Amino acid sequence: MTLSIERTRCLIVEDDPFKMDSIRAHLKDFFTVHLDIVECHALSTASTELATSTFDLAIIDMSIHSHEPEAGAGSPFPLSSGGLDVLFEIESTGSNTSCIILTQYPDIPIEEVPIPMELAQQEILEKFGIKVAGCVRYVEDVNQWKIELTSILEKL
Repeated sequence: MTLSIERTRCLIVEDDPFKMDSIRAHLKDFFTVHLDIVECHALSTASTELATSTFDLAIIDMSIHSHEPEAGAGSPFPLSSGGLDVLFEIESTGSNTSCIILTQYPDIPIEEVPIPMELAQQEILEKFGIKVAGCVRYVEDVNQWKIELTSILEKL
């Protein structure tokens, strides 16, 4: 799907600037079509983008902050399952966005139960009826995540 279109719109939901840079660079290396990337660092900004735009692809970290740090807005707090909220919002739009989970943790909390990364895709489908294209563990300075992400992207 993603590879056959002339322009790909991608949402990246990631609150770590270094990881965001790595993801952006890898996607730009992978895609030969024009790539429009929208970066969100918190659940609130991802929600705003999803309310007004559609995307072909979403790369989602599972643990994100509640909102962007802003003067007078209170401190953002970490949401260990904030990425699931993004998946729910994408699902509620009825769009055909392909979603890939990319997180640094070996498991994903689903209903407060840690689910191993290799079982998370099936668990999300069974519990919530949400199809995820894949789950990838991001380990800094190790290229395995790029290989796994590329493999998923090639199947879309």
